[in-house]
Amino acid sequence: MLDREARIAVLKRVEFLACLDDATLGELLDRATASVRPSGARLISELESGADVFVVLRGTAEVFVEPRAGDRRVLGTLGPGGACGEMSSLTGGLRSATVVATSELEVLEIGDAEFDRMRERRPEIAVALLRTLGKRLAEADRSIDALIAQHDEPVKPESTEQPSSIRRVWRELVVERRRDLAFATLAAFVLTLVAVRLAVYASFRLDVAPRGVLRGAYMTGFALLVVSAAMSVLTFRPSIRKLVAIAYGIGAALIFNELGVTLAFDIFFKDIHTPDPNVPFDIERLYRRTAPLRAIAIGLVVLIQVVYLRHFYRRVWFIARTRLRRHRV
Repeated sequence: MLDREARIAVLKRVEFLACLDDATLGELLDRATASVRPSGARLISELESGADVFVVLRGTAEVFVEPRAGDRRVLGTLGPGGACGEMSSLTGGLRSATVVATSELEVLEIGDAEFDRMRERRPEIAVALLRTLGKRLAEADRSIDALIAQHDEPVKPESTEQPSSIRRVWRELVVERRRDLAFATLAAFVLTLVAVRLAVYASFRLDVAPRGVLRGAYMTGFALLVVSAAMSVLTFRPSIRKLVAIAYGIGAALIFNELGVTLAFDIFFKDIHTPDPNVPFDIERLYRRTAPLRAIAIGLVVLIQVVYLRHFYRRVWFIARTRLRRHRV
């Protein structure tokens, strides 16, 4: 491993650390962790969470992305003075590429908390990072232009043995970030609200016990809420918790479908009193009163879900659009 003076000399070659004096770099060495990684070891992986920063002190590493399984696109290499992970530390986002050692690698790992502290103490580091970010955005624009220029070139069909890209995006952007339970609840709420609305509409049109349908949906909703609340405390298995999240969304939708206390009361009793005894009670008209509220609820839940999972939907849209273009070629 390199001695202290050699490490400081390498740190001076890092673009966003070059502004620091020897004393500050020495303090950074004391707070960071140096290690040796064998050839083939991964420093970071694309689309994983993490905010620690790595500086290569000795050896080389390859930077690449894998848009599909088995399709590796090399973005560059890192040598002594090269760094990776600083953008995730700055933005809090997922890793944008994978970095793998191509030889024995000596690296300095700077913890996210320490890197944040350094940026607060030395604002020039943040300025240098912004310059680096600007350069990478310019490089990304050039890469996009190159991809657009190659759009008309024939593309080899994807192998049927490759796993679904959308499935991979779902796993890495939703499941691994522990957003799948919230997604399951929101999706179950929307789908159930639409489904029960259609079921009640059909029961009114076909005159198939509409009150019974409403009563059953209402009681089922309360039962699911009670069961899901109890199970959320009693079990911690991921598969069961996903079912609990779905049950909670379904139960909330079934209860919300009936809404007001008046309707909830009327569907349980046969003797229904109206202001005018000569006017027959119309439960369908009462049910229709809540239609605008249901539409608003569905719209809000869909909006919340889109905002919450915007990165996932954006990536799915990109994949779908790319595949559509390939089929047209």
